[in-house]
Amino acid sequence: MFVKGGSRADRKGVAAATLIAALGAPVSSLADTAREIKALKAELKRLETKLDAQSRANRAATERHDPTKSAPAAAVPPPVFVSFKNGLYVESEDKSFDFKVGGRIHTDGGFASSADTIRRSNVGFRRAELEVTGRAYGNWIYRFQYDFATAAGGVAGIRDAYLAYRAKFLPEWISAQPVSIQIGNFHEPFGRETLDSDKHITFLERSLTANLGPARHIGAAVGVGDASWALKGGIFSTSPQDTASAPPTGNAQYWDASARAVYAPIHEEDALLHLGGSFVYHRPNGTTAATDATNLTPGASGFERELTGILGAGGATVRVPAAQDLSCAASAATLNVATTGAGQLVAPFVQRPSCLKYSYNYGFEAAAAYGPVSVEAEYVGAQYQRDATLAFLYANGGGAQLHYSAYHVAASLFLTGESRAASYEGYDKNWSTPGTFADVKIKDPLNKGGYGAVEVAARYEGINLNNGGLVPASFVYLATAAGSAAQKAVANTATLGGRQENLTVALNWYPVRGVRLQANWTRAMTLIAPADRAFLNGDHPSLFLARAQVFW
Repeated sequence: MFVKGGSRADRKGVAAATLIAALGAPVSSLADTAREIKALKAELKRLETKLDAQSRANRAATERHDPTKSAPAAAVPPPVFVSFKNGLYVESEDKSFDFKVGGRIHTDGGFASSADTIRRSNVGFRRAELEVTGRAYGNWIYRFQYDFATAAGGVAGIRDAYLAYRAKFLPEWISAQPVSIQIGNFHEPFGRETLDSDKHITFLERSLTANLGPARHIGAAVGVGDASWALKGGIFSTSPQDTASAPPTGNAQYWDASARAVYAPIHEEDALLHLGGSFVYHRPNGTTAATDATNLTPGASGFERELTGILGAGGATVRVPAAQDLSCAASAATLNVATTGAGQLVAPFVQRPSCLKYSYNYGFEAAAAYGPVSVEAEYVGAQYQRDATLAFLYANGGGAQLHYSAYHVAASLFLTGESRAASYEGYDKNWSTPGTFADVKIKDPLNKGGYGAVEVAARYEGINLNNGGLVPASFVYLATAAGSAAQKAVANTATLGGRQENLTVALNWYPVRGVRLQANWTRAMTLIAPADRAFLNGDHPSLFLARAQVFW
């Protein structure tokens, strides 16, 4: 007999009863057993339900006393890469965000012979900089750099401070690299000697060519390029290193338009050929002399203090004498007409105009390396176009067209076999200043049992701040010192800023990455004095400079 319906346990009970009945057991006893089993199952289910309800109540009570127990587990943050190798560096797993804290310290010391325009001995911090660089959302890049060793402090201590956006706008057949749009305070794209970081320049001081190029300015630039070529251009104006960052009331800011192109037809691990050219056009305003001293005193190196620039007074800068300021407006005080009597009526509306219409600088650069040997050369010219009538009326020398120039040639040899070609960076590695050199790739660093890298180098350089005139330099010196009005007028047909040529030899030791010890000896091979410092004529001072450098 089969029973339809019921649970599996009921069917088992019926089956058991049937079996007992077949064996002769009483039917009533079997029915009681089946009822007991069913009752026990119902009680078990009731107890399970009650236990489950009690458990939920206990959990709710616990959560009321400790709300954090009810919060869902926090999402585990994505992993990041952290490195302390040569600075603190943090990068997200997807490489969209990164952050680096770096810096440099240059401790210099040295002494010099003769020449009252340089310090006889000096020890101190040349640079003590901290910098922060980073990337956000893959395309946005920022950098802020501050030099605590600057004498002025404040805003003058700001070096690089910019924001950049990089994205691929060009087809692959032109460049596989992103186009760079950069805004802020940074070096104008001009010359390799200026753009090489002072962490990596071969000599303690940049060459005299850097004195005729623009320094950092606030502006915007666009850069394109690839591993073997680059082009960068932009529009710039004032700088934290200017004499004044804003023009006097009622005047506008000056501006520059600059561009640089580089090409490296040969770029291998131990072989390099680099070529480049630069151009900057400067449009002044009526007060440029009071703000942009670098441009209107050719040979000034901006905020840098190049100690080998002996032509400068007090070891500060190389420059054309202040009496021959190229703007024909030596200070802001001379710009307005007299503010007494009737002049008060027109002073706000009539200003002494600048005689400078515009100026432009141009440069050519080349570098080559093969194995441990490298050579380089650079030439920079500066052309000033002035109003000849205003220059004559304001008694500023030189006439309508002025020209100055500078050059350097250098060679180096790594005695330990390193190659400068390996440290060359194209646009693919350095989009901000492509066509420059990074730190030396040391073959056997000191911390791995080697001796580090040892380099010897030599450089010959020159700068010419003299510009024509109707009379020889000897006449200009005499007329400047004690000449009559007529003699001074004739002497004023020229600008006599002087001429200098230096020979420098260097010894550099790179024990490990980020550390370098340097020693330079410089001799002034030629020294023709500016008009206001005739005592420098024929002097040949020597300078010995040493530096302990660390960067991270």
